[in-house]
Amino acid sequence: MYRTVFDELFKLNEEMGRVFNTVGYAGVKRWPETNVYENKDEYILISKVPGMKKDEIHLSIKDNSLTIRGERKKASNEKARVHLDERFSGKFERNFLLNEKIDIDGIKAETANGLLMIKLPKSPESKPKRIEIK
Repeated sequence: MYRTVFDELFKLNEEMGRVFNTVGYAGVKRWPETNVYENKDEYILISKVPGMKKDEIHLSIKDNSLTIRGERKKASNEKARVHLDERFSGKFERNFLLNEKIDIDGIKAETANGLLMIKLPKSPESKPKRIEIK
């Protein structure tokens, strides 16, 4: 992968989010928690989305930026008094900027056991090609 000025800005944004989260700034949410992997053929994103159905999660990709958005409803029990409420609820949106072009037609996503797995194959033109010397 190549590095751009946007990589540095992304790292700065990540660090600012981490700092504000540690001091209790409620405006910065990292939900769903996501791991991003890369191999020579694809990116793989795995997000924790416990209790959500696939029709409650919306995925889109534009200009090599993947967006995960949706809304997690708050479980309510009107007869019970809440003593502690730590589970995230409400609208969410996460964006992931990818360094390489993606084969949009080959994207696959599935959800099972509270996890969302998204496979983003790299487009053929973004893969390295060997040049033969004659």
